[in-house]
Amino acid sequence: MNNRHAYLILAHKNFGQLRKLVMLLDDPRNDIFVHVDKKAAFDPSEWTDVCRHSRLVFLDNRLHVNWGGVSIMRSELALLKAATSTGEYSYYHLLSGMDLPIKDQDTIHAFFDEHSGAEFINYWNFKKTTQSRFHYYTIFPEGAGQFWTNLANNIFKGLQMAVGYKINRNVDFRFASQWFSITDGLARYVISKEDWLEKVFRHTNTCDEIFLATLVWDSPFREKLFVKEPVDEHVVNLSNMRFIDWTRGESIRHPWTFRAEDWDLLMSVPHFWARKFDENVDSLIIDRIFQKLHKA
Repeated sequence: MNNRHAYLILAHKNFGQLRKLVMLLDDPRNDIFVHVDKKAAFDPSEWTDVCRHSRLVFLDNRLHVNWGGVSIMRSELALLKAATSTGEYSYYHLLSGMDLPIKDQDTIHAFFDEHSGAEFINYWNFKKTTQSRFHYYTIFPEGAGQFWTNLANNIFKGLQMAVGYKINRNVDFRFASQWFSITDGLARYVISKEDWLEKVFRHTNTCDEIFLATLVWDSPFREKLFVKEPVDEHVVNLSNMRFIDWTRGESIRHPWTFRAEDWDLLMSVPHFWARKFDENVDSLIIDRIFQKLHKA
């Protein structure tokens, strides 16, 4: 196997920012696959000159993606299928369009060459409320981010709890960050389990942080998980190499959006990618990272 990497990107807005992300990933050792939410106005023909070195693929079959919806799992599977059908990559990295690399590609490739075969998934401990996402039938699995559908889901969940009804009783569920870096073997294993994933998760709530963690935990790939001890208060875990600051998050659902004053922090952490950034909140930090890492 060569040491080429596939970047898988879930995007839904801020396409100027996305263009900078793609340009920073543009490297002879990388190919880039992007799923753009079908709700977004987007024209891939405007991107023909963005990459000089990488293959850039925008998925034709775009899905309507909703916060917390099963559509997120389906769009991730679509990205994995598109990449694996194109070639064999040593690693598949899932990013959001709101992410940026904070290390150069030489550093990233050297690390994954050194740890070849390891799987990078950041597992978390369950919160009490998390288990209600998958043990109760969800009427509107795409409705977690909308008031009325979320209310209906919660009412129906309460009725199920009252009578002791549960689904997925025999599945050993696990919880992890949505964002991952996985090997070709695991990528193809995930795709092979698509029917099982649909059966288990199609009527669950906010499964994007659960479906891959659950699948991997009950597989031979569990033994290959990369684990690193916490470093400091900001570096909670290195196991997926993403720096996401939940200590200052705007809400329980969303991590901190980095600003220009976070430059020193971003440059000091050992991670390879950070999220999230928003050009409408602070474009200066995006521009500064781009200027540091972009190769003309």
